[in-house]
Amino acid sequence: MIPPGAWPNWYDCNELSQFGISLIAIFILHKNILLLIFVLFSGTSLSQTLQIIPGENNSGLRANMGILTDYSSGIEELSADTSLHFLALPDSISVGDIYWLKIVVDNPNELHRDYVVRITPQLKNTLYYFHPDHKKWITSQKDALNNTGARLLGRHSVSFAGKRSTTFFVKMDLTIFGHRDRKLRLAISFQPEAQAAQHEQTIRIAWVCCMVVLMLFMLNNLYVYLNFRDKTILFYLIAQLGGMFYITGYRWISYQFLPIRVFNIDVHEIITYYDLNKIIVHVAIVVTLYGLTMLTRTFLNTKKLLPRMDGMLRLNMGVYAGFTVILMGLNMAGYKLEYHTLLYDNVYCGIIILFILVTGIAAYRQKIPLATPFLIANGFPLLFMLAIPLSHLFISFQNEENLWIPELVVLTQTLALSFALVARNKAVQRDLSVAEIDKRQLEFNLKEAGYRVQLNQLEIAKMNAVIDSEKAKNELLQERLETNQRELASSTLHMVQKNELLSHLKSQMQLLSRPNPSTAQGMRQMSLLIDNSSQLDSDWKKFKIHFEQVHPYFFEELEARYPQLTMKETRLYAYLHMKLSHKEIAALLSIDPASVRRAKTRLYKKMAIPETL
Repeated sequence: MIPPGAWPNWYDCNELSQFGISLIAIFILHKNILLLIFVLFSGTSLSQTLQIIPGENNSGLRANMGILTDYSSGIEELSADTSLHFLALPDSISVGDIYWLKIVVDNPNELHRDYVVRITPQLKNTLYYFHPDHKKWITSQKDALNNTGARLLGRHSVSFAGKRSTTFFVKMDLTIFGHRDRKLRLAISFQPEAQAAQHEQTIRIAWVCCMVVLMLFMLNNLYVYLNFRDKTILFYLIAQLGGMFYITGYRWISYQFLPIRVFNIDVHEIITYYDLNKIIVHVAIVVTLYGLTMLTRTFLNTKKLLPRMDGMLRLNMGVYAGFTVILMGLNMAGYKLEYHTLLYDNVYCGIIILFILVTGIAAYRQKIPLATPFLIANGFPLLFMLAIPLSHLFISFQNEENLWIPELVVLTQTLALSFALVARNKAVQRDLSVAEIDKRQLEFNLKEAGYRVQLNQLEIAKMNAVIDSEKAKNELLQERLETNQRELASSTLHMVQKNELLSHLKSQMQLLSRPNPSTAQGMRQMSLLIDNSSQLDSDWKKFKIHFEQVHPYFFEELEARYPQLTMKETRLYAYLHMKLSHKEIAALLSIDPASVRRAKTRLYKKMAIPETL
């Protein structure tokens, strides 16, 4: 696959290649291209068919013709028997018999004339021509059931000597049909051999031109499809392939490659054959219409934008394809339905072509993208294509030698659709450019979003690091707090124990001083010293340091809120904040528990705090 970035240049090259292919086709066919253009647009053949009738015609030839029925002898007896009476040619003859035609042509010209005679019905016709120089009968047999590769059936070459009458006989064997009450149209036509050869050359030139143009554009678009896998181009290739088979079957070129194999023969005004060529034509029509139908659907996106028309296109194409396949099977099985179904076949083909054209018009009216190039490219080719079933319906069901519409359809449709695909490719190019810009913008947005995600992840990692750091700090602070609390508790316990010990010593000294008055003075001095030791500020300062480590800014905030508190009241509130018992506080303050309760009541009242707290 070619990357999207290479598409714009490629489509420019593709447009140039379409133009280049057109120039190459013209260069290859330059010797016959003017002749082909003249033939296609004039709508006439370069050859003129001469219908021989009794009497003199515009070429100076005079002909007398007669017919004989039920004569079983050979050509020698027939030519020698002067008693035989040949009747005037009728408009039609019955099937199931053997007919002999006698044709006498008088050439008043000095030079001999070479003609091609075609006699219908052409089933098993044998022409006997007496060559004046060789003095013998020359036989030319044309058997439709044993074709040897001729493009057209029933054609014989005859030479008319100058200043002489030429007699030849034709044996028409129609016994293959048995005795049936059917009539066949009898027609005998002569054509100058040079004009017949020129006409055959023109047919082949037209076929070769169409095949070369189709092949060149097919190869180019096949390369495009293999690179991009665009379904629209695929259906264009399918339509081209169908056109190649159709033009080959329509001009009976396939007879030269695949000698006729007849599946059934039927009799109407003419003899109709259902053979390989008919199968090729029918298959080609189905393939071509399928390609055009699907190309229309994908080119105009009818499934999304014109759902009703899309449904009708699919329905009609499906019905016609099924109808054709069933009839092909029945005709190959020997059921003679071809002649009876030609009318419906052509009508349905016309309906499908009309639906394609109407779909293009509907898309144009609804301003659907690419509807204008589609309609411009397909307008005239579809009208030319519609002319084919119409000519069969209103002119003749048989292929017309001088009808050049199929070649015109093939060439115009190939060229027009090819340039329509270029217009579509340009639109696709623009869409791809927009899509590429959107893609790049999306990639940029995705990268930006990725960068933002990375930035967020970094922010989250940073926050996690901060949280971890704060957590570590908190753990460290918690450890310090626990250490300080242990030290505060230890210090408090030490102070309580010291004061309790001093209080106990004081009590013992008082007991000892009662029985011995002489030592009472010394005991009182020692008791006073103990009281002073229990109230040293050094112990409070140590306590205060440990307390502030556990409760930072406690004393500052307390002093700020209650500046009227004394030092003793501050110490009492600190002990109460530690939830020490009255006994413990009494030991620390060297007072009795009842005094602690009274001091607490006064303190709470002074601070306006409910005592329940």
